[in-house]
Amino acid sequence: MIRTIFKIKFDDDKCYYTTSRIDVVNKINEFHKDDETFKQYTINTINGVLYNQNKKVRGVKNVERFNVRDFYKEYIDTYTEKINASSFNDGKIYSEASIKRLQNQFIDFINMEILPQKNNGETDDNIKEHIYKVAMLSC
Repeated sequence: MIRTIFKIKFDDDKCYYTTSRIDVVNKINEFHKDDETFKQYTINTINGVLYNQNKKVRGVKNVERFNVRDFYKEYIDTYTEKINASSFNDGKIYSEASIKRLQNQFIDFINMEILPQKNNGETDDNIKEHIYKVAMLSC
């Protein structure tokens, strides 16, 4: 299953990150709730922007999508190295399927940690330090 992270860049240069297209629609509509002339987004509108390369993005600067494995590549690579290290796993050899399952669990965990911090304006360096601390990725 391909998982995606969506990034909305609003007209005031604030960004919002989410894993849900419905959340994207709701955030854009909420941003324009006081503007009666704004034509509300629907799921079809956002699908056109994200998947059909509809160039007409209204009400925001842009909406982007990222593959979650690309977005978190550094964290996933570090985590994978850690679980494959013989000192960490008592010499066990994990199958590819097991590694993928563990990575997916890790992605679920860091999604809950990273996205709210990004939405609250936390810096990338502080987020990285936090993830390395709570996920015990540093040696």
